[in-house]
Amino acid sequence: MNARLAIQAIATLLAAACAHAAAPRSVETAEPRGTERLIVRLAEGARLAPLLHGPLGREVAVEQIVTRAPLRAILRARSGAAADARRLAAEWSRAAGVDYATAERFWPMELRGRHEPDDPLFPQQWPLDNRGQGGDRRPDPAGGDVDAPEAWIHTLGSPEVLIAVLDDGIELTHPDLAPNVAAAGMDFTTNPPAPGAEPRDDADRHGTAVAGVLAARGDNGIGVTGICPRCRILPIRVQGSSNLGTAAAFRYAVEQGADVITNSWGYTRPVASRDGAADDAVRDAIEAAAREGRQGRGTLIVFGMTNDNVDNCRAPTADISSLASVLAVGVANHDDEVGGAGFGACIDLVAPAKPKDRSTIGVVTTDRLGQAGHTADDYYTGFGGTSAAAPLVAGIAGLLLSLNPDLTRNELKLILEHTADKIDPAGARYDAAGFSERAGHGRVNAARALVPAAKIAVTPARVAAGEPFSVTVTASAPYGLESVWWSIRGPGGDGAAHRRELAGEPVESVTWSRVVLDTPGTYTLVADARDVRHAEDLSPYPHRAGERAPEPTVQLTVVERSDAVSR
Repeated sequence: MNARLAIQAIATLLAAACAHAAAPRSVETAEPRGTERLIVRLAEGARLAPLLHGPLGREVAVEQIVTRAPLRAILRARSGAAADARRLAAEWSRAAGVDYATAERFWPMELRGRHEPDDPLFPQQWPLDNRGQGGDRRPDPAGGDVDAPEAWIHTLGSPEVLIAVLDDGIELTHPDLAPNVAAAGMDFTTNPPAPGAEPRDDADRHGTAVAGVLAARGDNGIGVTGICPRCRILPIRVQGSSNLGTAAAFRYAVEQGADVITNSWGYTRPVASRDGAADDAVRDAIEAAAREGRQGRGTLIVFGMTNDNVDNCRAPTADISSLASVLAVGVANHDDEVGGAGFGACIDLVAPAKPKDRSTIGVVTTDRLGQAGHTADDYYTGFGGTSAAAPLVAGIAGLLLSLNPDLTRNELKLILEHTADKIDPAGARYDAAGFSERAGHGRVNAARALVPAAKIAVTPARVAAGEPFSVTVTASAPYGLESVWWSIRGPGGDGAAHRRELAGEPVESVTWSRVVLDTPGTYTLVADARDVRHAEDLSPYPHRAGERAPEPTVQLTVVERSDAVSR
């Protein structure tokens, strides 16, 4: 795809990179460093000229028109004082026709990674293929990973899928990354932004590790493999950028055609905004990307939650990962245990990585070359936290888009959530709908996400003879669903399929109400689903949920009418 230079609206380089996550975050009151600049967005139909010619315009000058629909403009306080920019932003935000106005600030950021050197290369890449490395207490011997080898049967990713990595830069010449780097990217820590998103100093190692988890080149005889080893990477440097620079970076990613944007960073404390989660300029750019990216299908924006065991979805520890327009990712360890990272009602999924303060093995990935890296070996064995979890989920989304590039942002999210594994029920405490504030919808599973998958539920699970019950089949399929059905198997069942034809949506939930059985007994209900491409020869791709995986079942107990009260 043709690259177009993004609108360049960013601020000065922050002198020192922010520290990695350590102690739990507290709410700080000191005002972050600011500049004389502010950004305003006008409501639909509002014009900038009347505002500039009125009292609000006397103290500002227009520096740049960022976008015209809606109109976003960067203004500059004529006094050159950051305090005046903050005051003017507050005054503009109260004016009719102004959606928001926010001053430029350098909110402290943290890069969410772990650094504990451990094991080398693919046999030790347990998040992809857990073979019991580092000891094994998994309740499910097949668990603790995303089933990558099983997913790779269907696709290794496509070079047509572009995933942006917003971080502290990427080692562009690393032999395990260079084949998948789409372009040199941009550095949004300078004003104007500088071409090239390579690391700038010795501390810039984080993004290279993130990129390796995401899309290190596989099957090339060296090092490691990413989860999406044929997807392309767009490096974008934001560590140390201002709110305006970060917002411009998201716009740049969308303009370059990014299908997914992965973020293994966040702010070290709540910011001055409506909920403390994200500055309004950054929020606006993220929401616009999610809504308008990919020609209206929406860009999937993945954020790792904090590495502190705090609620990231509510004040006072609300995090940028709590935005409704992003997919928020937490952590599960190699034994499929949740905990050791941010949580809350906004969490969507967890992915396997090394949680903070847990004695589990690290994630093996790419490193800066030579002495600039954590070691001189060009690979790092101690990565982890949500920094490793987020790109793993982003890469699985890339695999899905490699199969079907027409999937929308919301469809990607729903498929990933529907096919996640419900791990650690005691620690996660899933509710009746299958959601947990500790694990979201569960641990992401690449192999299940890439093929048709079905679930079945019956309500209530115990009825009297002749009493109605409901059967619900929920299914997903990357190519879209043609039909779902259920039947009764075993004693008392006639095997007849109760089928519902569908219109090709990738995720559907269908309920059959007022179903009745007149004969007491215990019945096994079985569900299945088929995708719209079942007539095509895509061998060995399974077009029916039960073709390669066990068909989902549920038990229903029918009792004599006199025993109905026992339910």
